[in-house]
Amino acid sequence: MVRLPLALALITAAASAAPAQSADPWTGTWTLDLARSSAAAKDGAADAYRFTLTRDGAIRWEIPSLGEVVTGHVDGKPMQIRRATPTPGLTLAVSRGGPRTLLYSVARNGHIEGGGSMTLVDGNSAWVDLTWGGGDPYDGAEIVYLKTGGGKP
Repeated sequence: MVRLPLALALITAAASAAPAQSADPWTGTWTLDLARSSAAAKDGAADAYRFTLTRDGAIRWEIPSLGEVVTGHVDGKPMQIRRATPTPGLTLAVSRGGPRTLLYSVARNGHIEGGGSMTLVDGNSAWVDLTWGGGDPYDGAEIVYLKTGGGKP
């Protein structure tokens, strides 16, 4: 049996260990910041979101106040929206618009009802949602959310 010196054994073990997985900056709990949002945000913005994103593009999107949960992938394909109060035919599609931007659209029975872009700002401690709805992409709001849970931004 060949014995490796302790230092060589430690180096070999460290090299074969899996690299540490850092969480996607979107993963966590986010709370509405009305003071930094446009006036229109107070009428329709969710109080909070919870996201879990993985390196392979899997997403879990939650709006706790609606009992909403959406699971799928960040690939632009529609995912069924499940809520505490059923919403048949309602889907969410999410794709990457860049390293810090998520693009999304909401559709009912295949017809787009709204959408927007969500961009991480302030060192990933906040995100800005440039959102539109009601079928009019020129009728929208700027909504800001702050990271309040799920690890450091």
